[in-house]
Amino acid sequence: MKTTRKTKKQPQSQGTRRIAPWVFILIGLGLMLYGAWGFLMQNQSQPTTTVGNSANIPYPKVERIALEEAKRVYDEGSAVFLDVRPASAYATSHIPGALNIPVNELPQRINELDPSRLIITYCT
Repeated sequence: MKTTRKTKKQPQSQGTRRIAPWVFILIGLGLMLYGAWGFLMQNQSQPTTTVGNSANIPYPKVERIALEEAKRVYDEGSAVFLDVRPASAYATSHIPGALNIPVNELPQRINELDPSRLIITYCT
């Protein structure tokens, strides 16, 4: 009759048991940081911004543009600035080079705008 000898498993050293959880924690933190960095880089190029609580602003589905981005496209001349106030208010003060089409005239004069350019309305 054959007898088999049972061998005991050698216990892991205490050093290995202490390090293993930290390795997983560090890997998890690294993945989280990498994901956050990717999210920030993806959203960094978008010129629009949220302005306050959308319930408190008119036309919440209309995209807003950050002031810095508006200044950049103004300096480049790559956007049309559209003042939608009445002509009397426009005559008093306006952004140099801005086009004035009062909001109540906009449906009849919409063809005056070039749809291929960025149009930034103000005083809406």
